[in-house]
Amino acid sequence: MGTPHYAAVPQLVRIYRERGPVDWNTYALVAIIESARTERENPKVPEWLEKDYFDALRELAKIGMSDILRTKEPQAVRAILSVVAIANGLRTHGRFLIQYSEDELLNLESGE
Repeated sequence: MGTPHYAAVPQLVRIYRERGPVDWNTYALVAIIESARTERENPKVPEWLEKDYFDALRELAKIGMSDILRTKEPQAVRAILSVVAIANGLRTHGRFLIQYSEDELLNLESGE
């Protein structure tokens, strides 16, 4: 993860905002980039990009609050909830939502 990934986030959100239909891919990409940002030894978001990056993350979470009511697709709901959770400081919850399906989480819970 690095500056090119971070720089893509505002562009992804801009493109998504202009497209219209609910698409879980944008949410998933942004959630993965943002959750990886603080993992391992990934670099910080450059100062020149910080405002645009974090504004885009919050904007996608706001869009997601509307989109979640327009979709019944489990993959889309999980991706949207992941971005909303991460944007609100619930990074672990967001990471679990994007990385594991419901069946995988149930298996973890049951110890399988």
